[in-house]
Amino acid sequence: MDETELARQMKSGNLEAFEALMDEYRPKALRAAYLISGNFADSEDIVQETFVDCYINRKKLKNPGAFMSWFYKILSRNAWRICRRAKREQPSEEVIQEEKKTQDGISDDGILNHVVLKEEETALFEAVRKLPVKQRTVIILYYYNEMSVKEIAQVCGCMEGTVKSRLYHGKEKLKIMLEDHEKGGAPWTILS
Repeated sequence: MDETELARQMKSGNLEAFEALMDEYRPKALRAAYLISGNFADSEDIVQETFVDCYINRKKLKNPGAFMSWFYKILSRNAWRICRRAKREQPSEEVIQEEKKTQDGISDDGILNHVVLKEEETALFEAVRKLPVKQRTVIILYYYNEMSVKEIAQVCGCMEGTVKSRLYHGKEKLKIMLEDHEKGGAPWTILS
């Protein structure tokens, strides 16, 4: 069954369809919430509140084909609210330790590549965490969740030009932070 049909059935109160949507969206939603909030416990709360809000407000979903945009709009609003309420920054050491807990094993032949990649990912993650929350959200939705500018505009409730502006300025800030981190500049192809 496709996502639109699941959303249509969920809207009519079908719990099995809602559970199928939860199973499909939970991993990406948890990652997006974690990247926005920087705290694993908060990200679990954000995702749980988002699913509860989705089910309670299922009748407000006008177009079941636009479930993804509707879902991420609720998720980003919940994340922003929790970030504002918490007004705290988690030390980057805690964030990195939480990420390490979820990693799989590594083969011996790729250990050097893995170490270099992890160092770059850590630097990128730390830089993304320093962005203002709205720029951070747009960067996460665009690069990590692979959403289009149009979809992000619907999620954030803003114009496509605003999303493009936040992407541009966020990328510029990331480039500066990462060049400062590398003391001379590194070839960060993700930001090209």
